[in-house]
Amino acid sequence: MGVRTGQRLVGAHLWGQKGRNSTRYVLNVMCSEKTDGPIDAVVTWVDGDDPQHRQKLEAYLGRRARRRPKAAAETRYADRGELEYCVASLLRFAPWLRYIFIVTDAQRPGFLDRLPADVSDRVRVVDHTDIFHGMAEGLPTFNSLSIETVLWRIPGLAEKFIYFNDDCFLIKPVLASEFFDQGKVVLRGTFRPMIQPSLRRTLKRFIGIGRPTRRTLQSETAGLVGMEERYLDVGHIPHPMRVSTFRDYAREHPQQMRHNATYPLRHVRQFWPIALANHLEIRHHSAEISAYPESLYLNSKSGIRDIALLQDAEQRPECKFLCAQSLDNASEEFMASWMDWMDRNVGRFQSDFVQHLN
Repeated sequence: MGVRTGQRLVGAHLWGQKGRNSTRYVLNVMCSEKTDGPIDAVVTWVDGDDPQHRQKLEAYLGRRARRRPKAAAETRYADRGELEYCVASLLRFAPWLRYIFIVTDAQRPGFLDRLPADVSDRVRVVDHTDIFHGMAEGLPTFNSLSIETVLWRIPGLAEKFIYFNDDCFLIKPVLASEFFDQGKVVLRGTFRPMIQPSLRRTLKRFIGIGRPTRRTLQSETAGLVGMEERYLDVGHIPHPMRVSTFRDYAREHPQQMRHNATYPLRHVRQFWPIALANHLEIRHHSAEISAYPESLYLNSKSGIRDIALLQDAEQRPECKFLCAQSLDNASEEFMASWMDWMDRNVGRFQSDFVQHLN
């Protein structure tokens, strides 16, 4: 396992060079970069405002006479247009991607009808039934952990792919080598001491109640693959992964993987598939740890003053990722400013978007 310390990657250098700081110049470099095999992007998305999706969720909760848990909060699946920005950012700032797969539940994003003709064949919709083939007991699902367990089963998916939640965006050009470099997966995170299970946590897991923190979930998942002293804590960022990493693990642990995929809502006994892949790569010495590019994280607590953070990120070459989580709970004032910033720096599929691709 290699570690990149204090190293600002090629894209950041190009972005900051005098006379070569235009987006178009950097994108020309991106397009000319040679990759060792195709790389795809995978984005998970659901439109929670869709009446059929609401009915499906309510029917599931009703059959089990359950009150609505936090994992199924009414705003959790709300769509604020994030997916369009996400896909636009991938097409604009990662032109070396082969396909962008949108994984969803019997839905089709409306903006697909506005895609420029020369890129429309690169954006493909994958239904849950495609990745849960032969696992009907796992559907319907409203659980990202279950869905992430079987993303590697997308038909035709490249060996190397980058996973995005629909609230994660590129905000500057990126190189393929910032995700996969010289046969290794480039991971971003901080190593932390393993979290020792408390009696309370062990009891909750046994009973099947509660919900672990993000760090606890990563620590527990790291333990599954034999990590004993430390785990890699990753944030809300794009995740580079390999199909073979999941496939090989599924062959050795078929029941464990199948079981993890069959919880319709998040459950305390689940592991995090992303952390599983990360720590398998670390164990196999096939990962590099990098501090760059950097990411900006915003959430529903962000206020209008936090727009200054976006403006700061706009000026910093090393900040290339943005996560805007739980915008369904953000104020209308913040959303208006955020969308204005995204329209200027990322774009949507309007008539003038094609100029960003040429």
